[in-house]
Amino acid sequence: MINIGIVGCGHWALKIINEINNNKKFNLTSIVCRNKNSNFKTLKVFDTVEKMINANIIDCIYVAAEPKLNLEIVNLIKNKKIPIILEKPVTDTFINAKELKKIAINNNLMIYPNLTNYFSETFKELKNLVDNNFLKIKEIIIYEGNFGPFRKNINPIWDWGYHSISLLFLLFDYKKFSDVKKKEIKSNNIYGKGIVTKFYFKINSKINVKIITGNLFKKKIRKIKIILNNNENILNDMIVHEIKFNNKQIFKNKKSPISSLLNTFEKSIKINDFEISNKLIDVSYHTTKFLDKFYRC
Repeated sequence: MINIGIVGCGHWALKIINEINNNKKFNLTSIVCRNKNSNFKTLKVFDTVEKMINANIIDCIYVAAEPKLNLEIVNLIKNKKIPIILEKPVTDTFINAKELKKIAINNNLMIYPNLTNYFSETFKELKNLVDNNFLKIKEIIIYEGNFGPFRKNINPIWDWGYHSISLLFLLFDYKKFSDVKKKEIKSNNIYGKGIVTKFYFKINSKINVKIITGNLFKKKIRKIKIILNNNENILNDMIVHEIKFNNKQIFKNKKSPISSLLNTFEKSIKINDFEISNKLIDVSYHTTKFLDKFYRC
């Protein structure tokens, strides 16, 4: 088994801990948690990442903390070349994303940004459908958001839209995004950063894209609808991870995306394969560049 440590002890980190504990390929040994009241009886608890690294009880790290810490952690592990998983967004600004990418390439680091849609089992199926129907695609509509979270220091686009934009880069292989416009359609300062935003743009100068994302939805939603010229449609529900073609289910996940992420990560570590790492670092770089143009995290 591969010994892994986790950075962070918030709500999402606790979910990651459950996923790691259910995975037979990893042994969770330690956690970085600054909450003095934390109760992790089976784990070695550290108050800094550096202390956890220097304890020499981990082979890799899962970082589930604030994005502003990610670049700092990458700098800490670059000499020891410890493989890491980073929760999105990988950095809080495009400048930092550029620096992180440079460090990863120059030091040959294995960094897995957790782009959930890529690690969903639906991705391969959706990618095939897009490739096979590319010339027929007329429009793409994406809804992604929830009622919250309401963060005072971050625009909700970084919580929700990051997945949408990165998915489009993965599906369309960096085809040109043009005529990009945004419009705030709903705002409520009672909830701090309560905003819903529409993004409009074209892919390859022909496919119309509309993304509606934010934190003032009535309930959680993550859906991408691809409309073809003959009005047939492909629907990917990114919460239940199923794909429908003309309202008929054609594929559904058997495993959680995090489980798939951990399994892929373990294989890459064992055979020292950097292909996926390099690909997802580049996608994260371009996604951060796109969003940083409109909002600073």
